[in-house]
Amino acid sequence: MFVEFKNFITDQFCDEISNLCHPHMDDSSLEYEFNRQGNSVRFSDHKKELVYIDNKLRKRFNEIVEKKLKFDFKLDLSRLQDSGFTFHRYGEKDNLYIHGDGVANDLPGFPRVLSTVIHLTNNPNADLIFPRHDKHIKTEKGKLVAFLPHDCYEHYCNNNSGSSREVVVTWLLDNKLILKENKGEA
Repeated sequence: MFVEFKNFITDQFCDEISNLCHPHMDDSSLEYEFNRQGNSVRFSDHKKELVYIDNKLRKRFNEIVEKKLKFDFKLDLSRLQDSGFTFHRYGEKDNLYIHGDGVANDLPGFPRVLSTVIHLTNNPNADLIFPRHDKHIKTEKGKLVAFLPHDCYEHYCNNNSGSSREVVVTWLLDNKLILKENKGEA
């Protein structure tokens, strides 16, 4: 299941997020994860500088979770918290390699229940692609996309737009469960 909200946030707020995150990008240090190229800014690492946009985005995000996503995905909100917002910038030709977000990506910790992406830029030729579902989601400024973190929702993006693609991501986590590493004990 995929849920898309066009105009989730305004173009002006998209620009504001980007402009406040850009100074915290370390262009001399490219974050390279197993599933993506690009650079990131975790809002929690810059609490003082990003508290305003974190609070404003959290308020809007919580509204859409309460009014829409809890029904679409049958979420028990009493069990959920978000993982915190992270800004990602993918330069021209940077890739988001095929991956599933993984329910248990951050062992030990809380399991992921829902993945969300907020697009901050318009990027033709930089669709978020879910190959198992033959689903292509356009990168449109202000759009929120929500989907399940399970491996059957693996996805990727090749940025062939000619400009940077910028997004903010967060996951909803089940705070009533703790994932622990299985050490092979029966």
